[in-house]
Parts: sequence; C-alpha cells; structure tokens
Amino acid sequence: MLDSSKENQVALLRDAVRKQIGHSREKRACYRAFCLLMIIQGQHISDIAEALGEHTRTIERWRKRFNEQGVAGLLDNTSPGRPSRLSDKNMARLKQDIQSSPRAFGLDADQWRGKQLCAHLADHYQVELSLRQCQRLLKKLNSDTQPHPKENPHRYEARNNL
Repeated sequence: MLDSSKENQVALLRDAVRKQIGHSREKRACYRAFCLLMIIQGQHISDIAEALGEHTRTIERWRKRFNEQGVAGLLDNTSPGRPSRLSDKNMARLKQDIQSSPRAFGLDADQWRGKQLCAHLADHYQVELSLRQCQRLLKKLNSDTQPHPKENPHRYEARNNL
C-alpha cells in the first residue's frame, strides 16, 4: 500500500499524463503503445491499469486491437467532439481570407477580431458561430499561419528583449 505522499504523487502524475494525451489522436495512440510496451516487458496488466487509472479490460482491448491491426489499431477511428462546420477546403480558403484585411471583404475594421470573423463566416460561408467560437477559431488560424518563434529568430529575440 502506498503512503499518502506517494498516492498524491501518483495522482499528480496520472493527471499530468491525462492532460498531455488529451484531445490528440496521435498522443493517445502513443500512450496505448507505451502501455503495451510495458506488457511486453513483463508488467502485469492489473499493475499497469492501477498505475495509470485505466480499467484492465480497456488495456486488454488495446492489446487485442494491436494484435489484429498492428500500430494502426491503437488509433481511434473517430475524432472526439462535434464535426467542424467548415470543410477542409473552406478552412483552407478561410486561412487565405484572414491574410487580407477585413476591409477587403467589406467589413469596417483594419484587423480580424471575433466579431468580424462571425460576420465573414455568415456572409461568405453561410456558417453561424458564436462570438467565442469565432475568437477561438481566429486564434487557431493565426497560430497556424504564424511562424514558430525558432523559425524567425529576430521576432523571438525582440519579444524576449521587451
């Protein structure tokens, strides 16, 4: 039996692992592969399940999928959550749109904000999203189009010198 400080450490680490694997299909597959690697190295499924907070049947199911389909069996077949209202083609088009000023689309603003994106989606894509959804989408689109700080060292240095 673990003492309370070790139980707390286990709980903290378990929570950290769960947060990291979160919504990424690939990270969940890597986590499952790690569990199976532990089995191959001689760990008992019950010990792995207890340590990671999984049910033994869940791990057995992962092992069965791996045996039947290989590594591809560790990937989820469907993505969690509601499907996007924008097709991949429209999402790519929208990424191009936000490279231009909102004024190019008849909007009274110099830069994209959630409100402008809501109006643009309704007018040009016939998609209605809440203001908060548009703000999140804009943040995602901007992060997808901005270079990583290490790709543009001058930008990174300038930000660090502030």
